[in-house]
Amino acid sequence: MIKVLFFGVIAEKLRRHDMVLPVKAGMTIADVVHAAGCEDFKPLLVAVNQDQVNNLNTPVKAGDEVAVMPPFSGG
Repeated sequence: MIKVLFFGVIAEKLRRHDMVLPVKAGMTIADVVHAAGCEDFKPLLVAVNQDQVNNLNTPVKAGDEVAVMPPFSGG
């Protein structure tokens, strides 16, 4: 299983802060984003196990924690 965490406006629009997804062979961050219903949120930031990832083709594995969040702004 993969735990997916949602932050900011993404959590508000999805009306949830987390979910658990089953792992499939060859699963990537792009697959997680799609399965979680986040593909329409652009731009977005993704972190796997608290490390930011820029390549959505990065593979994921059972036990990973994927955080999906909007870009941060401020001064």
